[in-house]
Amino acid sequence: MTTQLTVGLAQLDSRLGQIEVNLGCHLEWIERAREKGVELLIFPELSLTGYRLLHLTGRVALRRNAPQIERLVQAAGRMSIIVGIVEEDDKGVLYNSSLLIHGGQVNHVHRKLYLPTYGIFQEGRFFGPGDTLELAQTDNRHLGMLICEDLWHPHLARSLAIAGAKMLTVLSAGPGRVGSGNVPESHRDWESLTRSTALVNTCWVLYCNRVGWEEGSFYTGGSHIVRPGGEVMARAPYLDEHLLVAEIDLREVDRLRWRLPLVRAVRTDIKGAR
Repeated sequence: MTTQLTVGLAQLDSRLGQIEVNLGCHLEWIERAREKGVELLIFPELSLTGYRLLHLTGRVALRRNAPQIERLVQAAGRMSIIVGIVEEDDKGVLYNSSLLIHGGQVNHVHRKLYLPTYGIFQEGRFFGPGDTLELAQTDNRHLGMLICEDLWHPHLARSLAIAGAKMLTVLSAGPGRVGSGNVPESHRDWESLTRSTALVNTCWVLYCNRVGWEEGSFYTGGSHIVRPGGEVMARAPYLDEHLLVAEIDLREVDRLRWRLPLVRAVRTDIKGAR
């Protein structure tokens, strides 16, 4: 098995509540990625539905075997794809989920564990929280899947790294804040977080954020790929749609973990505050 992997981050502008329109856009981005040799293509959080759904949430919910998902499976072919959806389970509970499509099927599902319900965020009113954190796998490559707010809770990324993840994918719909500099103020926070996560867990971090305006909020883009040591390897532009493509080598994780055994040295026997 080769340790090199060509990854793509599809930084797009989703249309709120318009699944068929968004699906068509996804199919176009998949073809663009195929032309560039992408093996793993990542879309933003709730990419198939838009983010600020509120009362629309139930109307755009999909089961894992929905026709729209099947079209993505067929379009993917040998490519692996991670897409964001509103997922409905057998009991009618709705989740903010990311699906990994691999090998001709939905290979893994991550349900967002931490639902922000403060400020402009209303996720806890409309979604059920996920309760499971597991590794996903593509061709014997272990990866961890997180969604936006999940990354702000460091124990999740650390747990995935301990379990064997060499790369973390983070789907995001991070709204922007206007500042005085050339870099959106909110994006500086995200990049500090992704870089520190990559460093302390000695793993690749693939952060895919959306762009565009939606219900009075704007999304900054700035999707980026961070090396295991915390260095930003590649970055998409701010505010514009973009397909960011790069080749990563998972051996970088092994080499750094040999020199900097932070994950291997984790202790579970320390008593006191938790």
